[in-house]
Amino acid sequence: MSDPLLSVGLPVYNGENYLSAALESLLAQTFTDFEVIVGDNASTDDTARIAKEFADLDGRVRYHRQPHNLGAAPNFNDVYRRARGTTYFKWASHDDLLEPTFLERCIDALEEHPESPLAYTLFWRIDGQGERVAEGESRPSLSSSDPATRATAAIYPYELGGASDSPIFGVMRRSALERTRLHGSFTGSDRTLVLELALQGPFCEVQERLFSNRDHADRSTRLYTRAKKPGHVREAWFDTTRQDRIVYPAWRRMSEHSTAALQAGLAPVQMLRTLGVIARWVLTWNWKRLAYDLVVASRQVSTRWQGRGMAGETTPGD
Repeated sequence: MSDPLLSVGLPVYNGENYLSAALESLLAQTFTDFEVIVGDNASTDDTARIAKEFADLDGRVRYHRQPHNLGAAPNFNDVYRRARGTTYFKWASHDDLLEPTFLERCIDALEEHPESPLAYTLFWRIDGQGERVAEGESRPSLSSSDPATRATAAIYPYELGGASDSPIFGVMRRSALERTRLHGSFTGSDRTLVLELALQGPFCEVQERLFSNRDHADRSTRLYTRAKKPGHVREAWFDTTRQDRIVYPAWRRMSEHSTAALQAGLAPVQMLRTLGVIARWVLTWNWKRLAYDLVVASRQVSTRWQGRGMAGETTPGD
């Protein structure tokens, strides 16, 4: 059997609430030459049953279960590595929805623009019940011919009010993804991946709203925003081996962004301009987070030393 043109990787953990709807929207696509790899991150709910039922009904769906919860980043990367030798790849979320022509329009755009590493569409923001609540903003700067302009759009979206998960859930050239480090085991690594792709070439933004990004109470970004130290607590969500470690999320993100610029193969002037974008991002938006990382780390070190001291205390007669 020949490989399909597109592989869709759907990593999921405890996604019984929306998984069926997401798979139904995928399998209803007008473009049909694709496979779906469901990567179950050791879910404890009904995710396995739902995924297996879809796999039994449609031969395009494959199901794999991790022996234990790896964290989001390793599971995202695992479904990519399990994809067959396809030309295109797409990550899908268990709680988002696609209009029937999403894949067709994105692949058409990439076929028409061989210089583009990724195609995505305009999007809707929907709530937990699937009702449309807002129109997502366009990100035309990602289609610029200038790498520094694309870099700005890749690393600033949340700060500039144009937050969108749309590009990371677009259709990508596998050859472009192979030139990246995929999802890193650190908070915000999806933005670094978008940056790595954006530095390879202009994105295609399809001017139709064919993607619905669900915003609901159990969404990871909402759960960890409510945490006292969201960036530090969320590190273990990206990779479970980071649990209870002393981490520096903002410093790591700055370092990874800079590495992406240095390794992109840009002309010297373009590389310096891109590094300048990252420096401005640090000075205007990220410096408080860098300082906060140091404060949190010092508290963690102090707490651990106090704990060791108490553990080492002995009582008379011991």
